[in-house]
Amino acid sequence: MKKLKILYMSNNLVKDWAEFVKLAELPCLEDLVFVGNPLEEKHSAENNWIEEATKRV
Repeated sequence: MKKLKILYMSNNLVKDWAEFVKLAELPCLEDLVFVGNPLEEKHSAENNWIEEATKRV
């Protein structure tokens, strides 16, 4: 999975950063779709999803 470039993870019930930060182990990841997860929904509502997600990957 080290060469994975695109990952669609919508609606997977990911709710905490401990799971999300595992994506940092994918060095070639260029495109991530993460909508519909509790973690994304919470931070999108707070208007800081992109900022918070970018800090962690």
